[in-house]
Amino acid sequence: MKIIQINSVCGHGSTGVIAVEIAQLLKRKGHECYIAYGQGSTDYPNSFKIGSTIENKLHALIFTRILGLQGYGNILGTRRLIRWIKSISPDVIQLHNLHGNYLNFPILFKFLAESNIPVVWALFDCWSFTGKCTHFTACGCRKWETLCKECPQLHKSGGVTYFFDRTEKMYKDKQKLFSALPKLDIIVCSEWLKNEVQRSFFRGRPIHKIYNWIDPSKFAPVEDKTTYKRYGLDPQKKILISVSAIWMKNSNRFQDAVRLANILPNEYQLVIVGKKQNITIPSNIIHIPFVEGTHELSKLYTHALAFVGFSIEDTFGKVFAEAMLCGTPCVVFDSTACPEVIGDTGYTVPPHDVQMMLQKVEEINKKGKRYYSTHCIERVKLNYNYEANVSQYIDIYQRLCNK
Repeated sequence: MKIIQINSVCGHGSTGVIAVEIAQLLKRKGHECYIAYGQGSTDYPNSFKIGSTIENKLHALIFTRILGLQGYGNILGTRRLIRWIKSISPDVIQLHNLHGNYLNFPILFKFLAESNIPVVWALFDCWSFTGKCTHFTACGCRKWETLCKECPQLHKSGGVTYFFDRTEKMYKDKQKLFSALPKLDIIVCSEWLKNEVQRSFFRGRPIHKIYNWIDPSKFAPVEDKTTYKRYGLDPQKKILISVSAIWMKNSNRFQDAVRLANILPNEYQLVIVGKKQNITIPSNIIHIPFVEGTHELSKLYTHALAFVGFSIEDTFGKVFAEAMLCGTPCVVFDSTACPEVIGDTGYTVPPHDVQMMLQKVEEINKKGKRYYSTHCIERVKLNYNYEANVSQYIDIYQRLCNK
């Protein structure tokens, strides 16, 4: 088979890594795989950059920020993409994240509908079935079940826009264009997301739940006592770790981290990993902006007593599973797919209830981390297995090719 994947990034970021990992297993099984991407760069050989940096920046500024029409720019880049797709003549096209100011989705989907190429779309957020939002749980909006308009998150979720609310137009365009595909299978990464998609205009389409995966060659328990010195940690204190791509000042995630740090007994230290944006980190939180590779991150996970998850909007929660594969139990908020990922290996608490989060941390401390570790590792290996889960993607491709 020849497969083309389309994603915002390639080889980095959670979805970019997923795309490359799918491609690697396809190649091992004797298939061809190409990846078209929109942002950044990649060292993946069979790749195609959609548009130019200038075109992407103009898309972000003019179409998204000013006009409120994310996904309507990059006309030239999308036409070049279509010519490239025709030159490859793929058996299946695998879509991932199409938002990110790099693609004109009306042009792409008109081509896909006319080409009759089978399409598989892996959803990692909710952009595909809302006017523009990637998530809607925090604001409690359910307009997408009927018609998006008067968006309560115009300046927050998805493509932030400063002037115009075009969510009604975008919702109607998505509904019309996405529904026109003659061959479309949907993949979701959690039961929670599957239930939401079944309430959207995708209802009636084949919807497959395939969990994201963790590669055990990248994450595993790694004991290294130099980890404490390397990151300025106190070896006499127990580590609570939380990982996010970015920590922002006004986000609930960061505010909850601060609130937890303020009530922690002296025997604990809170470590947050990830970039920061316009925030000053309080002295009672240890901030690690960047970790060099998954092996180093595995060391931090391994030495932590628990992973504390402050997200209330996650369609999967890959960092939870990474920590679990290193034998570290999680305490997460009971929201979206967060409890689904950890199952009965850790604890869930009501959203933003850091007092109860601390109680569960102390319960882990009392029982001892070893009480949880084996169960954590077994759950990841059973449910989030790299080869098994990617093989499910490939099975769908083969079924579509054989129709």
